Amino acid sequence: MKNTSKAITKRIVSDGRFLPLGKILPSMITLASVAAGMTSILLAVRGDFEKAVIAIILAAVFDGFDGRVARMFRASSQFGVELDSLADSISFGVAPAFVMFFYANQNVKSFGWIVSIIFAICCVLRLARFNVMTGDEKVPEYWHYFFTGVPAPAGAMLALTPVMLYLATDEKMFTCPFVCMGFMLLVAFLMISKVPTLSLKKMRVASAAVAPIFVSFVMLIGLLYFHFWGVASFVWCFYLITIPLTYIKFRKMKKEFEEK
Repeated sequence: MKNTSKAITKRIVSDGRFLPLGKILPSMITLASVAAGMTSILLAVRGDFEKAVIAIILAAVFDGFDGRVARMFRASSQFGVELDSLADSISFGVAPAFVMFFYANQNVKSFGWIVSIIFAICCVLRLARFNVMTGDEKVPEYWHYFFTGVPAPAGAMLALTPVMLYLATDEKMFTCPFVCMGFMLLVAFLMISKVPTLSLKKMRVASAAVAPIFVSFVMLIGLLYFHFWGVASFVWCFYLITIPLTYIKFRKMKKEFEEK
């Protein structure tokens, strides 16, 4: 009986008609990101901008997990890479552009729509460049510590920062279409630029700093619970401030590399 059961199991596993769940789970998570991005557009059309931003944040969470799940189950594939880029173009390019249009940009009609289009196009161009650079083995070693330009998920969050600031402060300035459009154009430029931005993948932390980082992280989680939009706004404003600091660090590493 046991031999028969083993034979059936072996036949099912080796049969090309069956795939392990772990092989398709990463793609399922990626498609969940698309669903969240599309839902944010619907919520923006209805005027529920708080939930629209939350939907895009959820899309970013899914985007952060799909690659890790793929590596965990050894399910990485070219199909997954392409699907991820297409999903990102919707969730972090098209969706934020629609949200910001209905939030403020529509008040200046066609010009606001053009700014939203520019943002979406820059996001797509940034993703296309990232795909090309991923297979470029000629990139110097120090470049692996940085991203080229602002990544698409971070770009989406930065573009939505005026909404977060308004939800945190009720300050009408953050609903001004010219403030929002100016912010979107700045972020769009940063996405397609070659400005080095922070990458956490190879960042190292001093042993003495581990305990303070743990404490700070717990405090951050607590503050998120009580002051979600205030903390979220602070995080992305802080990220924007780190960009010139990251550029200084990049120039220093490049100089050291060239002197070797």
